[in-house]
Amino acid sequence: MLRVKSLLTAAVGVTVAVVFLPAWFAIPVAVLLGAWGLGMAVLGAGVLVDPAAGVVVLRMGLIVRRVRLADVTAVLVDQNKVSIGRANGGEISVYAWRKSPLDALLRVPAAAGDIGHAISRAVALAKVPDEPQADGTRPAGSGRTPARTRSRLATALLGGAGVLAIAAALLVRVHWGSPALTVLSVVIAVVLGVSGLLYLLVALWILLTGRAPRTTFTG
Repeated sequence: MLRVKSLLTAAVGVTVAVVFLPAWFAIPVAVLLGAWGLGMAVLGAGVLVDPAAGVVVLRMGLIVRRVRLADVTAVLVDQNKVSIGRANGGEISVYAWRKSPLDALLRVPAAAGDIGHAISRAVALAKVPDEPQADGTRPAGSGRTPARTRSRLATALLGGAGVLAIAAALLVRVHWGSPALTVLSVVIAVVLGVSGLLYLLVALWILLTGRAPRTTFTG
Protein backbone atom coordinates (compact mmCIF):
# COMPACT_ATOMS: atom_id res chain seq x y z
CA MET A 1 0.00 0.00 0.00
CA LEU A 2 2.80 2.42 0.88
CA ARG A 3 4.62 1.62 -2.37
CA VAL A 4 1.48 2.43 -4.34
CA LYS A 5 1.00 5.62 -2.34
CA SER A 6 4.59 6.71 -3.02
CA LEU A 7 4.21 6.02 -6.74
CA LEU A 8 0.94 7.96 -6.94
CA THR A 9 2.41 10.86 -4.96
CA ALA A 10 5.40 11.02 -7.29
CA ALA A 11 3.08 10.88 -10.32
CA VAL A 12 1.05 13.80 -9.01
CA GLY A 13 4.23 15.76 -8.30
CA VAL A 14 5.58 15.09 -11.80
CA THR A 15 2.27 16.17 -13.34
CA VAL A 16 2.18 19.39 -11.33
CA ALA A 17 5.80 20.18 -12.25
CA VAL A 18 5.28 19.57 -15.98
CA VAL A 19 2.02 21.52 -16.17
CA PHE A 20 2.64 24.48 -13.87
CA LEU A 21 6.41 25.07 -14.04
CA PRO A 22 8.65 26.22 -16.90
CA ALA A 23 10.28 23.36 -18.79
CA TRP A 24 13.87 24.19 -17.77
CA PHE A 25 12.86 23.87 -14.10
CA ALA A 26 10.14 21.23 -14.43
CA ILE A 27 12.26 18.56 -16.14
CA PRO A 28 14.92 18.22 -13.36
CA VAL A 29 12.21 18.32 -10.69
CA ALA A 30 10.18 15.67 -12.54
CA VAL A 31 13.26 13.45 -12.87
CA LEU A 32 13.98 13.71 -9.12
CA LEU A 33 10.37 13.00 -8.18
CA GLY A 34 10.19 10.11 -10.63
CA ALA A 35 13.40 8.55 -9.30
CA TRP A 36 12.13 8.87 -5.73
CA GLY A 37 8.72 7.41 -6.56
CA LEU A 38 10.12 4.49 -8.55
CA GLY A 39 12.73 3.81 -5.87
CA MET A 40 10.09 3.68 -3.15
CA ALA A 41 7.74 1.59 -5.30
CA VAL A 42 10.37 -0.98 -6.30
CA LEU A 43 12.63 -1.13 -3.24
CA GLY A 44 10.26 0.13 -0.54
CA ALA A 45 11.26 1.33 2.91
CA GLY A 46 12.57 -0.77 5.74
CA VAL A 47 14.69 -1.03 8.87
CA LEU A 48 16.88 -4.11 9.28
CA VAL A 49 18.47 -4.77 12.66
CA ASP A 50 21.29 -7.30 12.23
CA PRO A 51 22.91 -8.09 15.62
CA ALA A 52 25.16 -10.72 14.03
CA ALA A 53 26.71 -8.17 11.68
CA GLY A 54 26.50 -5.44 14.32
CA VAL A 55 24.63 -2.99 12.09
CA VAL A 56 21.22 -1.45 11.57
CA VAL A 57 20.33 -0.75 7.95
CA LEU A 58 17.88 2.03 7.09
CA ARG A 59 16.38 2.04 3.60
CA MET A 60 14.13 4.64 2.01
CA GLY A 61 13.89 3.71 -1.65
CA LEU A 62 17.25 4.39 -3.29
CA ILE A 63 18.74 5.81 -0.09
CA VAL A 64 20.46 3.29 2.20
CA ARG A 65 22.27 4.13 5.43
CA ARG A 66 24.20 1.64 7.59
CA VAL A 67 24.94 2.37 11.23
CA ARG A 68 27.17 0.28 13.47
CA LEU A 69 25.34 -0.70 16.65
CA ALA A 70 28.49 0.05 18.66
CA ASP A 71 28.40 3.66 17.43
CA VAL A 72 24.81 4.34 18.51
CA THR A 73 24.60 6.72 21.47
CA ALA A 74 20.82 7.11 21.70
CA VAL A 75 17.60 5.95 20.09
CA LEU A 76 14.72 8.40 20.16
CA VAL A 77 11.10 8.06 19.09
CA ASP A 78 8.87 11.05 18.42
CA GLN A 79 5.45 9.93 17.24
CA ASN A 80 6.20 8.45 13.78
CA LYS A 81 9.90 9.34 13.69
CA VAL A 82 12.81 7.20 14.85
CA SER A 83 16.13 9.00 15.37
CA ILE A 84 19.52 7.40 15.93
CA GLY A 85 22.33 9.38 17.56
CA ARG A 86 25.85 8.34 16.58
CA ALA A 87 29.16 8.75 18.38
CA ASN A 88 31.11 9.41 15.18
CA GLY A 89 28.65 11.54 13.26
CA GLY A 90 25.34 13.32 13.20
CA GLU A 91 21.90 11.96 13.92
CA ILE A 92 19.99 9.88 11.36
CA SER A 93 16.20 9.91 11.34
CA VAL A 94 13.62 7.79 9.54
CA TYR A 95 9.87 8.34 9.45
CA ALA A 96 8.20 5.02 10.19
CA TRP A 97 5.22 4.47 7.94
CA ARG A 98 2.04 5.86 9.58
CA LYS A 99 2.51 9.58 8.95
CA SER A 100 -0.99 10.96 8.41
CA PRO A 101 -4.72 10.31 8.88
CA LEU A 102 -4.70 8.84 5.37
CA ASP A 103 -2.14 6.25 6.48
CA ALA A 104 -4.33 5.41 9.47
CA LEU A 105 -7.33 5.03 7.14
CA LEU A 106 -5.26 2.67 4.98
CA ARG A 107 -4.39 0.69 8.14
CA VAL A 108 -0.68 1.37 7.84
CA PRO A 109 0.97 0.11 11.05
CA ALA A 110 2.34 2.59 13.60
CA ALA A 111 5.75 0.95 13.82
CA ALA A 112 8.00 3.69 15.20
CA GLY A 113 7.83 2.43 18.79
CA ASP A 114 8.55 -1.17 17.83
CA ILE A 115 11.46 -0.10 15.62
CA GLY A 116 12.93 2.08 18.36
CA HIS A 117 12.73 -0.69 20.96
CA ALA A 118 14.24 -3.26 18.58
CA ILE A 119 17.20 -1.00 17.84
CA SER A 120 17.63 -0.16 21.53
CA ARG A 121 17.73 -3.84 22.49
CA ALA A 122 20.27 -4.63 19.77
CA VAL A 123 22.41 -1.68 20.84
CA ALA A 124 22.29 -2.78 24.49
CA LEU A 125 23.49 -6.25 23.51
CA ALA A 126 26.22 -4.88 21.26
CA LYS A 127 27.61 -2.43 23.77
CA VAL A 128 30.78 -3.42 25.59
CA PRO A 129 31.60 -1.41 28.75
CA ASP A 130 34.53 0.91 28.17
CA GLU A 131 37.42 -0.05 30.42
CA PRO A 132 40.36 2.27 31.03
CA GLN A 133 43.71 1.24 29.58
CA ALA A 134 46.79 0.80 31.71
CA ASP A 135 47.71 4.47 31.23
CA GLY A 136 44.28 5.59 32.39
CA THR A 137 42.93 6.42 28.94
CA ARG A 138 39.89 4.85 27.35
CA PRO A 139 39.80 2.77 24.19
CA ALA A 140 39.47 4.59 20.90
CA GLY A 141 35.90 5.23 19.81
CA SER A 142 34.51 5.71 23.33
CA GLY A 143 33.86 9.41 22.81
CA ARG A 144 30.29 10.69 22.74
CA THR A 145 28.61 13.51 20.90
CA PRO A 146 25.21 15.04 21.75
CA ALA A 147 22.46 12.62 20.76
CA ARG A 148 20.47 15.32 19.02
CA THR A 149 23.27 16.59 16.79
CA ARG A 150 22.11 16.44 13.20
CA SER A 151 24.35 15.49 10.32
CA ARG A 152 25.35 18.40 8.15
CA LEU A 153 24.29 16.50 5.06
CA ALA A 154 20.73 16.02 6.32
CA THR A 155 20.48 19.68 7.32
CA ALA A 156 21.82 20.78 3.94
CA LEU A 157 19.33 18.55 2.13
CA LEU A 158 16.47 19.96 4.21
CA GLY A 159 17.56 23.52 3.48
CA GLY A 160 18.03 22.67 -0.20
CA ALA A 161 14.51 21.26 -0.35
CA GLY A 162 13.23 24.50 1.17
CA VAL A 163 15.07 26.61 -1.40
CA LEU A 164 13.79 24.40 -4.22
CA ALA A 165 10.19 24.66 -3.00
CA ILE A 166 10.38 28.45 -2.70
CA ALA A 167 11.92 28.72 -6.19
CA ALA A 168 9.13 26.51 -7.55
CA ALA A 169 6.53 28.72 -5.85
CA LEU A 170 7.95 31.80 -7.56
CA LEU A 171 8.04 30.07 -10.94
CA VAL A 172 4.52 28.62 -10.91
CA ARG A 173 2.49 29.82 -13.86
CA VAL A 174 -0.53 31.63 -12.41
CA HIS A 175 -2.02 33.21 -15.53
CA TRP A 176 -4.43 30.86 -17.29
CA GLY A 177 -7.45 31.28 -19.51
CA SER A 178 -9.40 29.04 -17.15
CA PRO A 179 -10.37 30.49 -13.72
CA ALA A 180 -10.17 26.99 -12.21
CA LEU A 181 -6.57 26.51 -13.36
CA THR A 182 -5.69 30.00 -12.15
CA VAL A 183 -7.05 29.28 -8.66
CA LEU A 184 -5.33 25.87 -8.60
CA SER A 185 -2.00 27.36 -9.63
CA VAL A 186 -2.24 30.02 -6.90
CA VAL A 187 -3.01 27.33 -4.31
CA ILE A 188 -0.03 25.28 -5.50
CA ALA A 189 2.25 28.32 -5.33
CA VAL A 190 1.12 29.15 -1.78
CA VAL A 191 1.56 25.55 -0.59
CA LEU A 192 5.04 25.34 -2.11
CA GLY A 193 6.06 28.70 -0.67
CA VAL A 194 4.84 27.93 2.85
CA SER A 195 6.38 24.44 2.79
CA GLY A 196 9.71 25.80 1.56
CA LEU A 197 9.75 28.48 4.25
CA LEU A 198 9.05 25.90 6.95
CA TYR A 199 11.85 23.65 5.64
CA LEU A 200 14.27 26.57 5.73
CA LEU A 201 13.23 27.57 9.25
CA VAL A 202 13.63 24.00 10.53
CA ALA A 203 17.02 23.69 8.83
CA LEU A 204 18.11 27.00 10.38
CA TRP A 205 16.86 25.87 13.80
CA ILE A 206 18.84 22.64 13.55
CA LEU A 207 21.92 24.53 12.33
CA LEU A 208 21.80 26.94 15.26
CA THR A 209 20.78 24.54 18.03
CA GLY A 210 21.85 21.12 16.74
CA ARG A 211 18.42 19.84 17.72
CA ALA A 212 15.26 19.04 15.84
CA PRO A 213 12.12 20.66 17.28
CA ARG A 214 9.75 18.65 19.51
CA THR A 215 11.59 15.44 20.22
CA THR A 216 11.40 13.14 23.23
CA PHE A 217 13.59 10.31 24.49
CA THR A 218 12.33 6.78 24.87
CA GLY A 219 14.18 4.02 26.54
